[in-house]
Amino acid sequence: MVDFAKLRARKKKSLPIDPLEIFRRLPKPPQINDLYTSQSEVLKGWFSRRDDRDVVLKLHTGGGKTLVGLLIAQSSLNEQRRPVLYLAPNNQLVRQTLEKAQEYGIPAVEYSNKGFQEDFQNSGCVLVANYKSLFNGRSRFGLTGSTAPVEVGAVILDDAHVAFSDVRASFTIEVERKGENDVYENLTDLFRETFKASSQIGTFDDIRSGDDLAVLEVPHWAWHQHLDTVRELLTQAGMSEQFAWRLVRDSLEMCQAFISRNRFTITPVLPLTNLFPTFSSAPRRIYMSATIADDSELIRTFGASKSAVESPLRSRSLAGVSERMILIPSLMDYAPDAAAISRKLLSICVDQKRTGAIVITPSNHAATKWTDVAYKPSSTSEVNEIVGKLQKRELLGPVVFANRYDGIDLPGDSCRLLIMDGLPKGTSDYELHRAVVLQGGESLARIVAQRIEQGIGRAARGAGDYCVVLLVGSDLSAWIAKDANFEFLTAPTKAQLDMGRDVSKDISSDEELIETVDLSFTRATDWTSFHAEQLADLIDDQKEDSSQTVVAALERKAIENWKDGHVEKAIDTLQKAAEACKPGDKPLQGYLRQLAAKIADHWGNKDLADSLQQSAFATNRALHRPKVKPPYRQLNVPTSQAKNIVERFANYRVRRGTLSEFESVVSNLNAEASASNFEQSLTLLGKFLGFSSERFDVKGKGPDVLWLMPGNIGVVLEAKSRKKATNPLNKDNHGQLLVADEWFKDKYPGFQSIRVSVHPNSFSTDQAEAHNSFVLTYESLQRLITEARQLVAFLAESKLPHGDLELECSQHLERSKIRYDQLAENFFIPFKVVSSS
Repeated sequence: MVDFAKLRARKKKSLPIDPLEIFRRLPKPPQINDLYTSQSEVLKGWFSRRDDRDVVLKLHTGGGKTLVGLLIAQSSLNEQRRPVLYLAPNNQLVRQTLEKAQEYGIPAVEYSNKGFQEDFQNSGCVLVANYKSLFNGRSRFGLTGSTAPVEVGAVILDDAHVAFSDVRASFTIEVERKGENDVYENLTDLFRETFKASSQIGTFDDIRSGDDLAVLEVPHWAWHQHLDTVRELLTQAGMSEQFAWRLVRDSLEMCQAFISRNRFTITPVLPLTNLFPTFSSAPRRIYMSATIADDSELIRTFGASKSAVESPLRSRSLAGVSERMILIPSLMDYAPDAAAISRKLLSICVDQKRTGAIVITPSNHAATKWTDVAYKPSSTSEVNEIVGKLQKRELLGPVVFANRYDGIDLPGDSCRLLIMDGLPKGTSDYELHRAVVLQGGESLARIVAQRIEQGIGRAARGAGDYCVVLLVGSDLSAWIAKDANFEFLTAPTKAQLDMGRDVSKDISSDEELIETVDLSFTRATDWTSFHAEQLADLIDDQKEDSSQTVVAALERKAIENWKDGHVEKAIDTLQKAAEACKPGDKPLQGYLRQLAAKIADHWGNKDLADSLQQSAFATNRALHRPKVKPPYRQLNVPTSQAKNIVERFANYRVRRGTLSEFESVVSNLNAEASASNFEQSLTLLGKFLGFSSERFDVKGKGPDVLWLMPGNIGVVLEAKSRKKATNPLNKDNHGQLLVADEWFKDKYPGFQSIRVSVHPNSFSTDQAEAHNSFVLTYESLQRLITEARQLVAFLAESKLPHGDLELECSQHLERSKIRYDQLAENFFIPFKVVSSS
């Protein structure tokens, strides 16, 4: 029998190092003759830049990233004769990578926690592992200071954009209230006086009692003050057994702490990935990602070089871009019931077309709304099981997944209809708090854009694949409709959304919407040709935004300086980062100054820390209130209610997006909403009404909410959400309103004030003496919302150009009950006194 292994060995010449030549020599699976043009282009680009330590490769989902990564890995093995590590986000993708390697005859083995295979150590094959196999406190690859960390010639990071949260989780300690309640209470008790001093004791106590979903960050000065006690409490509770402890135990001062009703969280400002020599000392690090619009997080998480992120290797080829019909029902002119039509389409897809269908929601709570028509997996293992059944067509669904915007691949008939319900918000307390702190800034918008792209990419996984995507939920619809947000999406998604908008204009009923969707299911030539032509015409080169990478590189450098003990350099670098932020990204600018204050406080320069914190708070009021509060800055008095209302519409590509945002805001104005959500929504309602509006729950003294109206009139609002429907306003409640009113008169001398309590009913005790105050009951609040909705809907449907919209709004206000000088008469009710006995 012929020994082909010996025959190959005799004939073998020097090993090729050009990945294209390697591919030419490999055995090919059936029906595969050559690489995509896009694959060839990025491989050529990498080979010419292979001596660069960091290289970023960007290929469309389904564009063959895995094969590209494996060819680079084999090239590095052949040239360097050193081990190569290939990282994938999860075990499912690890297995897919190994299958792809086997298909092409590229030697690869799976990581085992029992030890490293000899072939890997001898540079004879690629080791494929998930990110957590490397990045954990007991990593077999070794930590800085360990006797013999594993050295490699290259690390391939597949789907690097998906790994950010997983890598951070490896550095995060969570003390769960359920099961560790004593430790949770001991830790949170340390900081009660701090929140009392900053006038946040009500929020703190509501979180501790489980009544508020908010997440509070521990102020950095209190965190540093109690570090030794925190360390002792964690050690006594056995938290040192957590894998993350070894990664943060010597750097707790560089961590942030968060308190929610479910857990106490400790996580570093940025993941300390330099603790892993296998990664930090690798001469080649190749970051592969989908074509997301912002890769600055590669710098923050992994310390990738700024130049690599600013000059990614990509192709203009559309290879791998799937066909997607993306529709947003709530932005259609005929305003369908999005929930009802979505359910009908799920039924059609599964029952009639016999193809898979899924729903993705931002949370478990949101997912429960779909359980009447879709199955909801209850655990990660069940999610993986369900995904496997969908892929094998053993199950069609519908299935609803909570917060699964990545790690689920459903190509072909495993999913032809994908419904994304609601705006992605993150799940960890760190992510939820960051969403609040960066709200309204560009940096958060980019994070949200990436999650939306990831969600859309769960179905239709490559060239020739197709699906229909419905984006539902008022917050998601409003986000997509905003011009500024739209720009953060990638070129293919923007092109497909533009197509969907044009298609939607011609849809005037549920029947027509179903018929339109069916054009994709049945592969109608008119639709497929339209999509192909429009995609080629609309897609453009993705331009990298250097401002984001500049800020990220400075932030990462500052943290490294701090870690190395160069405190002054760290503070100076963060000051430069804040100055490098775009003028409109005040939230990020403030956050960076607060980070500088944190470093100054730990350094012991309290005066500098206080000064930096005041500057941070003045820029971003969602941050820690400084111990010495900055002077209050008056709101601008609106000159025209109509002008302010109409200006909101200018931000949207589709005017109905304003109505979607309105519905998202008022959804929290009910008795069940948390105090935080209620007050924030009441603030935004004021802006929809054309007033200057401000919330003081995050600012210390002052009313819960202030509406400043034309004519120098201020509505001082104290919100009593979650109060029992039958309880009257008492003396303490009214006392808070009186104090808020005195504050207003001091800050706005000469202005007229209207004292209003948002309260379940119009009754007050005789001791409250609320004779000259008013109530906005839940019932009158809903009437106010209805009137405002009518105006927003009227303007959203108007066909007039924007320049003429203000006059139309002004004329409508003349006939409306929400005109500023009619508001009190129509909606604010005098209190009725009941006996306090």
